[in-house]
Amino acid sequence: MKNQTTRIALIVAAVALSLVFLWPTVQDYRFRKQLSSLRGADSLSYVEQNQEAMLKAKLKRVKLGLDLQGGMRVVLEVDVIQLLNDIAKNRDDNFLTIIGDVRKESSATDESVIPALAKKFLERGIRMSRYYGSNIRAEDAEVTAYLQSETEKAIDRAIEVVRNRVDQYRVSEPNIQKQGSRRIIVELPGVKDENEVRQLLQGTALLEFRLLKDAQIAYKVMENIDKLLSGKLDTTFADTSAKGKQSVSKVAAPKKQTDALQELLGGNAPAEGDTTSAAKFQRENPFFYYVRPDQRGSGDGYVEAKNRDRVIALLARPEIQRVIPTDMEFSWSAKATTDKAGNQFYQIFPLKKSPELTGAVISDARSSISPEDGRPIVNMEMNSEGSREWARITGANINKRVAIVLDKAVFSAPVVQNKITGGRSQISNIDSPNEARLLEIVLRAGALPAPVAIIEQRSVGPSLGEDSIRAGFNSFTIAFVFTILFMVVYYHNAGGIADFALLFNVLFIMGVLAAFQATLTLPGIAGVILTLGMAVDANVLINERIREELAGGKTVRAAIEAGYAKAFAAIFDSNITTMLTGIVLYQFGTGPIQGFALTLIIGLAASMFSAIVITHVIFNLMTDRGMNPNFG
Repeated sequence: MKNQTTRIALIVAAVALSLVFLWPTVQDYRFRKQLSSLRGADSLSYVEQNQEAMLKAKLKRVKLGLDLQGGMRVVLEVDVIQLLNDIAKNRDDNFLTIIGDVRKESSATDESVIPALAKKFLERGIRMSRYYGSNIRAEDAEVTAYLQSETEKAIDRAIEVVRNRVDQYRVSEPNIQKQGSRRIIVELPGVKDENEVRQLLQGTALLEFRLLKDAQIAYKVMENIDKLLSGKLDTTFADTSAKGKQSVSKVAAPKKQTDALQELLGGNAPAEGDTTSAAKFQRENPFFYYVRPDQRGSGDGYVEAKNRDRVIALLARPEIQRVIPTDMEFSWSAKATTDKAGNQFYQIFPLKKSPELTGAVISDARSSISPEDGRPIVNMEMNSEGSREWARITGANINKRVAIVLDKAVFSAPVVQNKITGGRSQISNIDSPNEARLLEIVLRAGALPAPVAIIEQRSVGPSLGEDSIRAGFNSFTIAFVFTILFMVVYYHNAGGIADFALLFNVLFIMGVLAAFQATLTLPGIAGVILTLGMAVDANVLINERIREELAGGKTVRAAIEAGYAKAFAAIFDSNITTMLTGIVLYQFGTGPIQGFALTLIIGLAASMFSAIVITHVIFNLMTDRGMNPNFG
């Protein structure tokens, strides 16, 4: 009985955990169903009221692959050979011949090109240090390790640039991963425009160094926007241009509640009879209600992550743009920060529109540790032209901030401490080595981007995704029904118990997928269907063993115990061998193959638990109560 209690506790725990992990998926489905039934203002109000819950459910739900949701799958290849050509310090005829031979050999494979390059140098009896590295006496092994490190960093930089662009493109649930030695797989659910995707992924990264506007000017602009929204702004106001001249801009006379205010509030305006201090502040200061100025007087603002899109749309409106000086624009931080209460905020920076320098002047960037305080830093080096300009810029802007901007997103805004000569500078105030490494990658991405080519591009329409879901569901239903019928007809109520355990099997599979936030694909559904057959196969072995024991004259309880004990080895062997195959498929496969392998591995583990533990418990509970199951 003690063993039985332990088994029941395991079953209850597994079911409870599966339901907990699947609850966000159920919530997301309910939110979507409710939202589809609403229109206009009711839809906006529903989203506003449930925005946080909808976001949490969306992040934790079982994700659907491209074949079920629709979208685009792009395979990028980083031109590592061109990178090796670019970083070489000498390019004579021998070098060009070797590079050409390596390019020909590598065109048919995704293997690393560094070993092939080293082999070509060895065949010609040429030291690699003649073309790479700063030490002419370095051994080939040392140079090979250096080149391997540089190519890996190039792939990392390419992935970081792609990831940043995809995030700025605001794709929901993208999947970006490295494949092989130089390929990047990018999956973009819901994206349709192939030209936009090509431009997004293949364009050159835009790195800029831009000065921040004076804090007083920034807050004055924010105040003018706030007054415009609340109807307090005069029809004329002073505008400071880039040349420092004063000009007068005309603004249409504000209404009591402008269209821009309606867009900002998004149907969340306080009721007219609401006299609370929060409602009063929201009515009188609608912009500052969503954009909180930095209390340290930096000129920056903070916006909660849930309000970011709303403020972006507001700042893009023509009447708001007329309030902002022509030489200024607001830019967003590349990533959100989290406060002590767990709320996420994006920082908004008042930048000058014209960059002082671009990433073309960066020759190198290295993350390191400061010898003074032991904190992470990033050291930058510029070419001769950049060095001259950087000295002029920093000398003229001591104690002012310079923003480092990649693809319109601000990664850092350090304060200039002194005039920087020699083209070398240092970025400090970095929280962690990982952040320093990220900043190094971002800086170098603008200086030495390896060429990227799209070698494969696939589009899946949403209607095809719906058809795939329908076909997958129909296949699952048909397989499930036939399995149930066979087991019931052949093994009577013992078969019915095995069918009942299949329900738990499916529950466990979906629960594990949800727990690890895995992606369910059409081949994944095929893996689930296959595991149903494997689960039934285990029950067939058990039931046949029990039949043999009953035919030998044993009691039902003794036959059940003997049947499970003798069938276990065969069940374990068959499932383990199949699981090893699934692991190999997952490790070396890609895309659909990995989706099939993942659900197969999870399903095999779940099927062993349901077939060996759950059905055994049910049979024992029946015999304890004097109900002998019929095994046909």
